[in-house]
Amino acid sequence: MGRDTRQMAPQQRLEHLLELGGHACAWCGYDLTRSNARPTRDHVVPKIKGGPTRLENEVAACGSCNSRRGHTAPAQFIEESRRDRGLEPNAALVADQLDALDAAIQREGGMRRIRDYVARERTRVRALAND
Repeated sequence: MGRDTRQMAPQQRLEHLLELGGHACAWCGYDLTRSNARPTRDHVVPKIKGGPTRLENEVAACGSCNSRRGHTAPAQFIEESRRDRGLEPNAALVADQLDALDAAIQREGGMRRIRDYVARERTRVRALAND
């Protein structure tokens, strides 16, 4: 990711993710610089499914999308957002984060619980990004 992000404080992590995503919610595109925005860090691979709390597994999201998404898989949430809400999530950003997470898994090992999930979601989200 270009700089050491392991020791970042939560607010620094959020600021980094906001920059990465162009200060917009990854799921709905809402401008997170607006005064009424509630920017949050959302786990691409949900924590309940074994997703780690690390930058490669996070995107900036508005509080509404973070809550609405819950534990839904990223590809499914992108599809539902398009179909049911008429939104255009930043699938390319989500795919890039899944690529980065997969690279971290390959480089560092471990995270066996999510390897197949990450591989499957990478493929699905990348296809959605190219639609």
